[in-house]
Amino acid sequence: MKRRLGKSGKRVAVRRMLAGAALAGAAVAVPAQAQQLYVFSSGALTLGKGFLQNLAPIDPPIVVPVGFFVIKHPKGNVLFDTGNNDKLITDESYWGGMAKAYNVVRTPDVAIDTQIAKIGLKPDDIRYVVASHLHLDHGGNVGKFPNSTLVVQKDELKNAGWPEPGTAGAYVPGDTAPLRAGLGASMANAGKIIALEGDMDLFGDGTVIVKRWVAHTPGSQFAVVKLPKTGTMVLTGDNLYLRENLDKNIPPNIVLAYKPDGVYTFYEYLRRMIADEKATIVTAHDPEGFKAMKKAPEFYD
Repeated sequence: MKRRLGKSGKRVAVRRMLAGAALAGAAVAVPAQAQQLYVFSSGALTLGKGFLQNLAPIDPPIVVPVGFFVIKHPKGNVLFDTGNNDKLITDESYWGGMAKAYNVVRTPDVAIDTQIAKIGLKPDDIRYVVASHLHLDHGGNVGKFPNSTLVVQKDELKNAGWPEPGTAGAYVPGDTAPLRAGLGASMANAGKIIALEGDMDLFGDGTVIVKRWVAHTPGSQFAVVKLPKTGTMVLTGDNLYLRENLDKNIPPNIVLAYKPDGVYTFYEYLRRMIADEKATIVTAHDPEGFKAMKKAPEFYD
């Protein structure tokens, strides 16, 4: 036999139901957060500023870092870019004459497994490897993470394997060779690859978003990372070399801009992110900007 509730009892029951619904709604409304972002360097290159900034002088040359990044998230670790191939440490000829021309830092401490070990990680601890593009100083070590999922634009994969005229110089075939399956395989991929043709929210919670933006190469992409305290950080890849380029609206040398108008529209996007979200703009090759950043094992949270 059902017990009937009086008016006061009904009011209590309704309040309890509403409170329960509110709590459930609050639980859904609180998104997961990327927890930390770590900054690393794969050594350094020496080159003329005029390569990174149009009409800047070539001499004297400047020393630029080769940055890459790790994002720790509750659902897995993300490596954004992979630096120079570790083979350079023992074999200068791996880059042909470019290693000597750019005075590449080749000391053992710049090896990518040595770098990520600073924060207690091994290559197998990386869930996603996101390549902003596959040039020699960003996609060098993509083959060292066979158990991770590579996230790259489909156009970039194609261009790394068979570059469009005038774009071949910065791709090293040996870097991407480990991504190909062996002879007789039914599929080309040796491992897990997500070949994007647009954007991707890596964890489905809006905290690590990979965005396609054709500018530096045919398959350029970058990442927008949202941290609990620091807020929005934009990992620009090579669509932005120097913060001065953004502030003064200066493109890189034309040889490093596959789509020059894409460079300018990217700058506009960054300005909106700064204005709307107070975003921190993170470059891989800006000497002064990189120097000012916390380096692993310190982190942004």
